[in-house]
Amino acid sequence: MNRRTLAGLSKANLPQWIWACLPFWVGSLIWALDGKTPDWGIISLFIVTVIIIQASAELANTYVDRNEDHIFVPSNPLVTGELTENSAKKALIIENIAAGVLILSLLLITLNYYLIAAMVAGWLIGLAYSLPPLKLKETIASPFSFALSTALVPITAWLLVGSLNDFIIAFAAVLFVGAYGANISTGKLRKTIEALHHGKIRINYAVSKYNIKTVDMNVKIKTAVALEAIAGFSAFVLVAIFWHLGIFDMKLSIALLSVPLIFMMLTVIFRIKDPIKNFKKCVEFAGLSALFIMLSFFALALINVLNWHWGFAALSCIFFLIVFCLLFKQVHPFGEIHRAT
Repeated sequence: MNRRTLAGLSKANLPQWIWACLPFWVGSLIWALDGKTPDWGIISLFIVTVIIIQASAELANTYVDRNEDHIFVPSNPLVTGELTENSAKKALIIENIAAGVLILSLLLITLNYYLIAAMVAGWLIGLAYSLPPLKLKETIASPFSFALSTALVPITAWLLVGSLNDFIIAFAAVLFVGAYGANISTGKLRKTIEALHHGKIRINYAVSKYNIKTVDMNVKIKTAVALEAIAGFSAFVLVAIFWHLGIFDMKLSIALLSVPLIFMMLTVIFRIKDPIKNFKKCVEFAGLSALFIMLSFFALALINVLNWHWGFAALSCIFFLIVFCLLFKQVHPFGEIHRAT
């Protein structure tokens, strides 16, 4: 395997999105441990397993989209020629075999059946999202499956070192509802508008642009925008409810209800104003909302549980952002904004 193929394979696994999940599962581990001494051997095995599972799901998505990404993600290595279909298929098989072996190893070592059940569920949902026969990404169930697999990330990390409690269940609920809206925003609506710009969807000027059918979900743009807004704001309503119930403390609640909510409001306002003209702004705003949710969860774990100074927590978040940007630039050198579709 030559260097070009290895580089293409690395890009096909979309390492920036694997890295993007780090604040969720690392934050969950910190919250769950609550100052207890970790078993670094088991945690290391868990980390490797999670990375392989996520990589296999991302590679499956990259492979399935190879015939349409000349429009949607032109830096896809299967489009640029850095990776052949045969190499990608072999890598996908190897990664899933490795994921199966690692999950089995984790089961034999921990005997934690709840953990394994959650990890297997996330693994299968991640594959079913892209691969036939289900190929959920091209159905109305797409946002649901994406949201479920996202919510399982902190759940599995928590189950590795502790039992489920109200806090992590509540946060997973917030994450599920927010991710549902995010998939519509940064995935389906983005893909629909780009399809319009590239002529894959013909516009009937006698019909309102809000009545154009979205790609994959096959619902009208106005319906998708409504679902995005309802899910997005519902996530923040849940934060307020959990704060009121004493499940979330004041610091976490304020962090989640400040900057992320502002960007969510901007997403909805610009989307309603003109869903086609403002689609790039909306993708950016929705992405920033999700980013500040994950960083708030991660930073507060460092501050509340590990008693880090807020400055060190901020530096950790900055380091995360720098690595994410470097990975993103390496995978998408054209400088375009691309999201999982």
